[in-house]
Amino acid sequence: MTDDRAVSDVLSFILVFSLITASVGIVTVVGLGSLQDARNAERIDNGERAFEVLADNHRDIAHGGAPSRATEIKLAETTLTLADPSDSNVTLSDGTAVGSTESRSVTFGTAGDGSALSRGVVYELGAVFRVDRGGAAMRRAPPFQFDENRTVLHYVTLESRTGQIQRQSGSTTVLVRSVRGTTTLISHTEPTNEVTITVETEPRRAEAWKRYFETQLEGMAGSGCDSLDGSGTVSCSFETDDLRVTRTTIRVQIS
Repeated sequence: MTDDRAVSDVLSFILVFSLITASVGIVTVVGLGSLQDARNAERIDNGERAFEVLADNHRDIAHGGAPSRATEIKLAETTLTLADPSDSNVTLSDGTAVGSTESRSVTFGTAGDGSALSRGVVYELGAVFRVDRGGAAMRRAPPFQFDENRTVLHYVTLESRTGQIQRQSGSTTVLVRSVRGTTTLISHTEPTNEVTITVETEPRRAEAWKRYFETQLEGMAGSGCDSLDGSGTVSCSFETDDLRVTRTTIRVQIS
């Protein structure tokens, strides 16, 4: 008879070793990936809480008359940027421009392809957004009040104290210093027909802006928003008896 027990032992060892190796590999790939996703989500959660404080501080400046505020934000291997300006315009049905502003946004998170924000939080025109790969959701609304009798559009406009884009990255804690500039009544009109508000933003945030406007304008005469074309332009119309457009300028320094 042929004794093949040694062959069986070797084969068993190979099978068990292969199983252990495969198991370790699966756990490593899946486990580390899940851990990294959890860490990224926690970073964004922390950033969102910090931006709630930032929004409160800017509200104190814009509406409470505070001269300045400082907000601490822990980066935790993310990037904080005072980015390029975005625009918003308010026009009447006859084409008359009654209000316009240009404001820089503050972004916190990780970059995807190019310089676009992959996941993170954005403060823009007084609103706070949570951005993920699937899109964006507005976490805090801007200081706008829509009503058929009276509508107030209060823009919180951020300017760079250096005049340029500001950016900080790494794992340090940075300070966002915000100093009050001026509050200006841009226009006060009594429209006889339709008013259109347009916001130029990043394409993923455009859908969140559109949802916000549709919710706020629901039930108002002449209300409606144009379909999005992927450019980041959001345009919505409504009718109101009294329209006030104001702007508070805040100068920002990241250090």
